[in-house]
Amino acid sequence: MRKTVQRRPEPGILQLSQSAPAQPQWWSRPLEGAHQWGSFDATVGRYGVQRYRLTVYPPGSTTADRRLARLWRGWPITGAVLGLLAIMLLGDAAASPHTVLAIFVVAYVGIGALLFLRAGPVRVRVRSMSVSLLPNGADVAERRRHTEWRTLTGMLTEADRMLANGAISLVEHEAIWWEAYDRVEAIAHV
Repeated sequence: MRKTVQRRPEPGILQLSQSAPAQPQWWSRPLEGAHQWGSFDATVGRYGVQRYRLTVYPPGSTTADRRLARLWRGWPITGAVLGLLAIMLLGDAAASPHTVLAIFVVAYVGIGALLFLRAGPVRVRVRSMSVSLLPNGADVAERRRHTEWRTLTGMLTEADRMLANGAISLVEHEAIWWEAYDRVEAIAHV
């Protein structure tokens, strides 16, 4: 029998025992969001209307794909705000107002087209669901969708917590993520 010598892994090689991913840096949080799997919102609007939204990225997608998808989904508003801010600040200082407006339109459409090609709906299939509850509303279907929204968000945030504590592995976390991703699709088609 041959005696086997235990070898140490080379530095920089990810080991299976390192199960919890590193926390994102402060500067990457606006691009990546609070959760790797997506995001959720709950707001109360005028007249007591409650709005709930859940967005789930495809499991297994890379960080770069998720960042591009967030940029693509937020570009219409963000790009318009940045463009208007640039028009206000530059105004007549850089060029005539017509030239500044033309540059803004070309940049807005160009960046939008680039984001569409890099991260549009074909590349990253983001699934989302929205629920709106009216005060004193008796819409049973929306109440059912709200219950499903609560279940899915609770399931995903609990999976994040358990992964951070080491209670589940990355594979188990991704399995829960897949289940939520598939359930959002099923809810959208009901």
